[in-house]
Amino acid sequence: MKKTSLILILITLVFTSCNFSVGTKADLTSGLSSSWNGLSAENIYFVDPEDQSITNKQVLWNTECTFVFEGISNYTLKDGNAFPGITLTVTDPSGAEVVAFDDMLANYTEGVSVTDAAVLRASLTVGEPMKVGDTYTVTARVFDKQNSEAEIVSKVTVTVVE
Repeated sequence: MKKTSLILILITLVFTSCNFSVGTKADLTSGLSSSWNGLSAENIYFVDPEDQSITNKQVLWNTECTFVFEGISNYTLKDGNAFPGITLTVTDPSGAEVVAFDDMLANYTEGVSVTDAAVLRASLTVGEPMKVGDTYTVTARVFDKQNSEAEIVSKVTVTVVE
């Protein structure tokens, strides 16, 4: 009986001491969908060059569109710093990768403050090899380099217009 009680107490301590965050969110107006595991964000937007939400599911040729992640939390810290990473990919309707950016924060090898890691942006200039009139899925993935399972994945399907 003592052994069973001790095991239950240990399991309870393990689960209550972890920062655990899992969820999904979809914006039916913009088509932006996000899921997270381990990390979390208060707000996630997909915006145009003027930082206005893109709600018509269209991006203009030769302009920039950006994922904005605000209030990111639950990083695994090392020496008080967070070690975020972020990738950006564009795929065509068949799922073929058209554009891919590996870790866009790879240069921050010493990490960043928790405050700086709380707001991240991933920008894409709409251009070649994308084509006007075609539809693409744009995906941004924020991840924690100190915890391989912690991530936020956001995606939106857009049509390129002139």
